[in-house]
Amino acid sequence: MIMWKTEADVLTPKEINDYITTYQNEVVPGLDDLWAYYIGKNPGILGRTAGDPNNPDNRTPVPYGRKIITTFVGYAYRPKYTTYKASDDAQAPYVAQLQATFDLSDEHIKTSRAGRNSAIYGAAYELLYIDGDQADPRFVSVDPREMILLYDYSPEPKKKIGIRFYRITDKLWKVEAYYEDRIELYDRVRSEGRWTPGEEQWRLVPTGTAPNYFGEPPIVAYHFGDERVGLIAPVVPLIDDYDIVVSDSINEFSRFAHAYMLLVKYNLVPPELKKEAGAISKALQRLKQLRIFENLPDKDAVSFLTKDIPKEFIEFMTDRLKEEIHEQSHVPDFNEMAGGQMTGAAIERMMFDFENVVSSAEADFDMGLLDRIRLINVIYAKAGKLVDTEHSVVIMHKRNMPLNLQEFATTAVQLKQAGFSRYLIADIMPDDIVPNVEEELERQDKDMEALLPDVDAFEKEGDDVEGTRLDAESR
Repeated sequence: MIMWKTEADVLTPKEINDYITTYQNEVVPGLDDLWAYYIGKNPGILGRTAGDPNNPDNRTPVPYGRKIITTFVGYAYRPKYTTYKASDDAQAPYVAQLQATFDLSDEHIKTSRAGRNSAIYGAAYELLYIDGDQADPRFVSVDPREMILLYDYSPEPKKKIGIRFYRITDKLWKVEAYYEDRIELYDRVRSEGRWTPGEEQWRLVPTGTAPNYFGEPPIVAYHFGDERVGLIAPVVPLIDDYDIVVSDSINEFSRFAHAYMLLVKYNLVPPELKKEAGAISKALQRLKQLRIFENLPDKDAVSFLTKDIPKEFIEFMTDRLKEEIHEQSHVPDFNEMAGGQMTGAAIERMMFDFENVVSSAEADFDMGLLDRIRLINVIYAKAGKLVDTEHSVVIMHKRNMPLNLQEFATTAVQLKQAGFSRYLIADIMPDDIVPNVEEELERQDKDMEALLPDVDAFEKEGDDVEGTRLDAESR
């Protein structure tokens, strides 16, 4: 997906309409195909032209695009595996305020969805808005097929104009044009009857304006690298080949099941009855019902014309194509790892490639997350709320790996012996073990208090209170 740029500060209704028409004609069809591969409606095999109408024409789409995206998102963008921490205690109240805003928009779902869309399309978008009298900034995911974001021509391109368009009916779309200070609203209406070349099939009708308090188009863009190419597009030809092998294998099976029958020196009906209307059809129907041949002249009188199905070749091709799909997408097949069919070196190599893709994607993704926080700060400042002026929000990404409790326990002990804080030790634990770090630390403090002796009682008896306390703490 290319970056669209403009020198204009304001677009006329015709220019907006032209952008939408061009986008729908040149970009959306490719995005539709990527979505189709994701949901298992692979256009390659489903759109294959039928050959001989007398031959089987099975078309089986294998949803490999979905497997790739689900593996990637589950590993890197599982809900609640992207977290936000304060760089120091002074900024903790701000991060708590930010998390409350995130909770209003179900941030963990929106973040995971942005990761999914960027992996499918190469780009994902969010739209920020203000909700209610409390000036709460919120955000919603926007389908990349319904959003055009125009940038300027500066060395580091900046957002200039946003165009959102979405279908209401076949003849009516809603259009919103986002500028620095306002939002222009339109109805995009389809022309009735016929239209001549050069005449607009669609026209924009202004319906009003709304203020924009963000000071720029309130749109957050998440890009999958500078090239904005997701995980499916590079392996589409391989997925198509895999579909062909699977579909044609089933076609071969169908040909085998519908093989021609050979009759040698044998008649289905006596010669004197052949001239009767429907005699052969009746005989065939009787054979299908009884499945018995009678009075055969010899054992080879009836046979079938078939050919061998190349089982080994089909297995080789499907396995090879599966390997290539995972190799070229850099997304491993964890089922293979679970089955114990791979060596340790192969697993390390596979995870090395996958981690390269994931870490690079997250670096680009964080630019969008920081932009989201920056736009929220604009509204915080206008509403007199806490504002992050130190850029102190630390974005953390956890990996959704199979849990090995023994390894985590060993790691925790080693970190404690090395002098790391309790907070850090609890924070690196998976959410399945420690879902909330603060609550875990509070529980630890309560457990510690329960181990400490009653100070007043010891003082009355003249015991060594401090020594006992230290002994309890060491436990």
